[in-house]
Amino acid sequence: MDALTVFARHSTLCLRRRELLLAGVSPRSIAAAVHARVIIRARRGVYCPASAPRHVVRALRVGGLAACTTAAESYGLWVPEQRITEVWLPRQASRLRAPDNRRVPLAHADRSRLRTHWHPLNDPGAADSWRVGAFDAVAQCVGCLPRDVAIAVLDSALRTGAIGAHELTALEVVVPARRRGWVNLADGRAGSGTESLVRLALQHAGLRVTPQVWIAGVGRVDLLVGTRVVVEVDSEKWHSTPEQRAEDSRRDLELIRLGYVVVRVRYGQAFRPDEVVTAVLRAVRTSRSVTAALRHRRS
Repeated sequence: MDALTVFARHSTLCLRRRELLLAGVSPRSIAAAVHARVIIRARRGVYCPASAPRHVVRALRVGGLAACTTAAESYGLWVPEQRITEVWLPRQASRLRAPDNRRVPLAHADRSRLRTHWHPLNDPGAADSWRVGAFDAVAQCVGCLPRDVAIAVLDSALRTGAIGAHELTALEVVVPARRRGWVNLADGRAGSGTESLVRLALQHAGLRVTPQVWIAGVGRVDLLVGTRVVVEVDSEKWHSTPEQRAEDSRRDLELIRLGYVVVRVRYGQAFRPDEVVTAVLRAVRTSRSVTAALRHRRS
């Protein structure tokens, strides 16, 4: 039996040498698969497929489990594009290695693109051979990421079902006290992480924002500010082809015909909240719906 088949059968990204041997993969086959770069020896006795995400391989090489954003991404959650490798380590962890070279001790490695998590897991039973459970991944994100990015990850977890709304109370208990209020700002209706970032910026500016509103003849719009301003947050994935752009134009024309003002925000602009807020405030004034758009300011 070849090594990749064993990984597929176990539905995992990490197997130890003894597990491969027990599954019938010979030592020679393991060595050949590593030489052919079909599998990677992350560290001594620990292997993963060559297709495994880079940050996961780096976490395994250190000697722990993928954690925080590294694990969150593996559960299908939104995470920022620019990120570091996050690894969870048990208290008794030893012989830690550099994330990019298993022959170099971690103490002598460049750790600028690595963050270690040592706090005991809240749900150790949900962890597997290469990552922490979804609840711990989200808790770690809320515990160490900037406010709006952390809430965007939490929104994504609620939307995908990685954690349920019934788990929010438990999440409040385990995150740092100064961050517990962030959990109440989560909204599982968000269509994407960048949509969450824009929603939070607009709410912080004192605007009333409703995610994922259905408008007849148009469909769901990302955000409705007050009653007359629609904010669409575009990503390259869903708004880059000629067909997608044509549908965007159709929706915009129909919204304008219905009396809405439309503001489109591109991916990069979502990370410049001041520019977005300025544009939306102008749109609110243009639509003459200021009163309906205002809300109590939230910190």
